[in-house]
Amino acid sequence: MREFKKRRTYGAEILRIAGGSLGIGLLAAAAVIAGRGAYDMYGKFAEAAAARTGAEAQLAELQGRQAAVETAVEGLSNERGVEGAVRERYGVARPGEGQIDIVRSASSSEALRQEKGMFEKLWDLLFVW
Repeated sequence: MREFKKRRTYGAEILRIAGGSLGIGLLAAAAVIAGRGAYDMYGKFAEAAAARTGAEAQLAELQGRQAAVETAVEGLSNERGVEGAVRERYGVARPGEGQIDIVRSASSSEALRQEKGMFEKLWDLLFVW
């Protein structure tokens, strides 16, 4: 028996080609959307990493400030610490206390070295280098 081939019509061929092209277009669009989503996620991860680094630096700074405040509070916990803080901040003294100013004078050897003798002046005039 002879087999008959089913003839394809021109409209069916166009429909098959259009369907294949549409499928390829949809797959390409899905790939572009997925790639864009992956790129956006990478950007968000990079932004989150930068924010985390900034937050860790801020945390370290705040912990240092907390330690300084705790030290200051510990220093002010007794009467001697409070008195020292008041003296330092306001420059006050107890009744009967005075201020001692220490003035340092130039030593005698420095005073002699500052004034040049006649020979040294002549030497400096002759040999300038």
